[in-house]
Amino acid sequence: MSTNNRDKRGHADDGLKETKKNPEFDDIDRKIIRALVADARLSFRDLGERVHLSPNATAERVRRLQEIKVISGFHARVDRARLGVPLEAYIDIRLRSETSARSFEISAVKLSGVMTFATVTGEFDCRVRVVCKDQADLMRIVEELRAGGAIQGTNTTVICREVEVRSTVY
Repeated sequence: MSTNNRDKRGHADDGLKETKKNPEFDDIDRKIIRALVADARLSFRDLGERVHLSPNATAERVRRLQEIKVISGFHARVDRARLGVPLEAYIDIRLRSETSARSFEISAVKLSGVMTFATVTGEFDCRVRVVCKDQADLMRIVEELRAGGAIQGTNTTVICREVEVRSTVY
């Protein structure tokens, strides 16, 4: 890269405006991200109208945000109750001292009903989010998790209601 493509501090100049929050993208990129979080099905034309760019310029910004891994995918929200799995729960897991969280993760994520796996700090080592048909199905998952002998103890919390918060982080 030639010195003509570097800014005053010697950093590569890729034409992106720096912001205080993140030097890799600007306020228009943030508006694009917020709009796509709210509705990932927006066309480039509609998205461009919201951020005051042409559809082509908008598409290029979205592609760049994907390339730098700021946007990692576009997802559908699914009503799990309509799919026959209305019960959701967190299962906090305390592992035996000889079991690593990584090795337990490998087996736990293969179980039917496991939606997410997190390694956490505090009283427990891991947290699994599960979806189930009913209480019997929840017990099946808990027992399958315990079956390998890697768990010292669990604590299960049924999710009664959850509200998705639209963050202003981006």
